[in-house]
Amino acid sequence: MRTRAKAWYAGCLVLAVLLACPPPATAAAPPGPGPTEYRIPQWADPDPGPWPLTGPAYGPAAEPAFGPPARPRGSPRDAVVREVNRRRTKAGCPRVRVRSPLQRAAQAHSADMAAHRRLTHTGPGGSSPAARMRAAGYPAVATGEAVASGVSTAAAAVTRWMHSRPHRAIILTCRYTDVGVGRSGGRGGPWWTLDLAARH
Repeated sequence: MRTRAKAWYAGCLVLAVLLACPPPATAAAPPGPGPTEYRIPQWADPDPGPWPLTGPAYGPAAEPAFGPPARPRGSPRDAVVREVNRRRTKAGCPRVRVRSPLQRAAQAHSADMAAHRRLTHTGPGGSSPAARMRAAGYPAVATGEAVASGVSTAAAAVTRWMHSRPHRAIILTCRYTDVGVGRSGGRGGPWWTLDLAARH
């Protein structure tokens, strides 16, 4: 009995010593990773796609796309003409008709932009859109041109033009009666040209 009491007192003494002594210092744990920083990429040439862009840089919001996309008919150039005429009809302007000379002028300009990988309204030798249309055989008295690159569909090209005030004004100029569309592939493309004009 006396041996058990001694053992019990010895155990209490060891426990008291342990409780009185502070734990040994340990090295501080390295700080964990901080919050992740997300950066929004700055696209130099955004493709609006189905998402409407608003604000002073883009003009009115794009029309929302509801339901399944329309099945494409004909060539991409035909699709551009349909999209342009849809916008013009909605604005109260007459539909424009495809003219071969304007098609030639627009296609030649798209091919030139693709060859030089440069989006511009200036053609070979410093030619203007009106000069190119007349050189192709169209007796233009009023002309307008829109160009785009890097958008794969006709709908995306027309949507981009509609978000640019100068190009939107060209598309919705009721005086124009005729149209030509050019499209060329290549690096940075497709390269699109929309030529609108009137002969009187």
